[in-house]
Amino acid sequence: MNLSDWLYSLTIKDHLILIFIYLICTYLSRISLQGLINIYDEKKNFSKYRVQLRISPGSLLSLAFIYSIILYKIGNSLFNFIP
Repeated sequence: MNLSDWLYSLTIKDHLILIFIYLICTYLSRISLQGLINIYDEKKNFSKYRVQLRISPGSLLSLAFIYSIILYKIGNSLFNFIP
């Protein structure tokens, strides 16, 4: 089954579950990236000459995509309502 066929076969409930999983993973990726920035700032002793890092949308969404794959695989094996 192609990805497009799989997406067309999903119900609204399935779409909502997948969107909810992706929102959770986006939040987890934001926490992870913010933690990495804090570790960097502490390592540089909050020097005024350190590189000011920020969370870009590309890094946030790509890490959320990786988290969503992991969470989907775990959730799919534990629960039977995940599409």
